[in-house]
Order: sequence, then C-alpha cells, then structure tokens
Amino acid sequence: MTTPIIIWGTAFIVYTIFWLWYVGVRKPLTKEEVDHYIDELQKYNNNSSDGLRDVRQFLENDTGKSFVMVNSIFLKKKPDLVEGVKEGDTSLQTLINYHKPFMKLMLKRGGIGVFQGRVAGKSVDVINIENAEEWQISGINRFRSRRDFAEILIHPLFHEKHELKFAALDKSIAYPVDPWFQLGGFPLTVGLVIALMAAVVHISLV
Repeated sequence: MTTPIIIWGTAFIVYTIFWLWYVGVRKPLTKEEVDHYIDELQKYNNNSSDGLRDVRQFLENDTGKSFVMVNSIFLKKKPDLVEGVKEGDTSLQTLINYHKPFMKLMLKRGGIGVFQGRVAGKSVDVINIENAEEWQISGINRFRSRRDFAEILIHPLFHEKHELKFAALDKSIAYPVDPWFQLGGFPLTVGLVIALMAAVVHISLV
C-alpha cells in the first residue's frame, strides 16, 4: 500500500512544481507596479515615447493570465556590423544570438516558444498595410503573465543584446494576444506524461 502512495504522491508533487512554474499565481498588475516598470524602461535609450505608451497600456489592461506574442520577421541580407557581430555572420545567426538570452529569461519565468516556422510564400491577403507582402519567419511565444513579460523587459541582459536584434532585422511586427487557446495545451500534455510514467512504475513495482 505504501509503494503506490509514494509513486502517485511523487507524481502529484512533480506536477504541482510544474504547475507553479508554468501557471504561477495569477494576480493582475497594480498601478504601482506598472509605474515601476515604466520608470525602469525609461532608463534605457532604446525605448521611444510611443513605445512606452503602448507598453503602459498593455500592462494596465492586465488580466493576470498568460498571453502569447505573435511575431513576423524579415531578415536583412547581411547583418549590420555592430558589437557582437563578426564578418561572415548571417542575419539569422545574429538574431539567434540575440534570442538565446531572451529565451533563457522567458524559460525561467514559465515562458516557452509555442510555434516557429519558415514562411512558405507571400502574404495571400494584405489590406491597408504597406510592405507586408513578404515575411521569412513566423513565431509565437507564450508568456506566463504580463508581470513576467515586464520583468524580462527591464532585465539588463535583455538590453545588452538588443542591438543585435536591430542589426539582423529588415522589418518585423510583434503583437500580444489575450485571451488565447491552444488545443490540448502544455499542462494537459505534461500531466498525461507524468501520469503515464507513474502508471508504468506502479505496474512494474506493485
């Protein structure tokens, strides 16, 4: 009787740890927190007044829940030779070098890449948007909350590599989506995998 309790108790604890990392405690940002994040962002010279206004509006409309950032990217033929870019580097390599520390900050706070792929052709429907016919890469990143997103934005490591992004990109667009839905979803998949592993161990030992 003790062995099954240990097996399924361990499975429950593992899933609880995963849940706390991936979902966390859902609590909308307060006005004081929003002001703090905007004040911190103002310390960096790569943020325009319009950009800060848009970030503030996004943070003020916080639901406390997760959201995804949808990205469309078109790379330069050759990256600008800024600090961190070597002769012969491609724009894709430069973008990856920018993205690595960003992804580490995301992963630490329950963020993951939901989707990424190469664009298969020109846009099939463009209405009232200039220069939107061609893209090369499409990606969707999931963030645990606006609070986690804001913490990433004010992290020094994010800004240390920021010039690599501009060196690599010819054009890009990124916008948040909330609420969002993913069929099946990561929590369900992880839960089923943990349950399956526990069941296998249970059958083997009991």
